[in-house]
Amino acid sequence: MKKNTKFPLISGHLSLDLVNTEVVRNGTRIDLLDSAEDLINWINTLDKKGILSPKQFSSDVEEWAIDALSLIKCLRLSLRKVFEDFADGKNVKEEWMKDLESFIKKAPFTYLLEEKTLITRPIGKPEDVLASLIAYDAMKLFAEDKLSNMHRCANPDCVLLFMDTRGRRKWCSMKICGNRKKVTRHLKRKNVRE
Repeated sequence: MKKNTKFPLISGHLSLDLVNTEVVRNGTRIDLLDSAEDLINWINTLDKKGILSPKQFSSDVEEWAIDALSLIKCLRLSLRKVFEDFADGKNVKEEWMKDLESFIKKAPFTYLLEEKTLITRPIGKPEDVLASLIAYDAMKLFAEDKLSNMHRCANPDCVLLFMDTRGRRKWCSMKICGNRKKVTRHLKRKNVRE
C-alpha cells in the first residue's frame, strides 16, 4: 500500500527541500524519507514541481531508490548542520564545500537540450547522480550568497528552514506554522477576555 506523504516543498531548491524532509508533528521529529518508497515519492513530487526531471537519471528511480536512501540521508544530515549554522549566523567552515565537491566528482555533469532548455544530467550510478544534483544546488546557493538568507521557522517546535529575501518572513509557511500560531494567540486573547 502506498503512503501519501506530503513534503513541505517551501523553497524550490533541491538541497533545502531535502533538508526539509524532516518535520515535527505532535512534538515528534518525523523522517519523511524513512523508506525507499518515501524517496521515490519525494523524487516524483520534485518532478511534478519541476525541480527534478526523470531525464536526469539513466534508469527508473524504483530500480535504485533503496541503494540511494542511506547516501541521501547522510547528505541531508550534513546539509542540515551547515544550513542551520547559516540560519544561526555562525561561521561555516569551508571544508563542507569539499564534501559537496566529492559528491559531484562521483557523478560529473553533462547536459541535454530539450525544447530549448538545458537539462543537467550527471553521469554515474543513479544514487550518485541524485547526490550530485543536490550537492550542486547547495554549492550554487552558497556561490550566489543565498544561504545568508537562511532562517529557522519562528515556531520553536518546527525544524523547517527557509530563505527570506525580503527580511520580513517569520514562518516556514503560513499554512504550516503561521496560521497555527495566529489561532493560538487569538484563542489565548479570547480566553483572557472571558
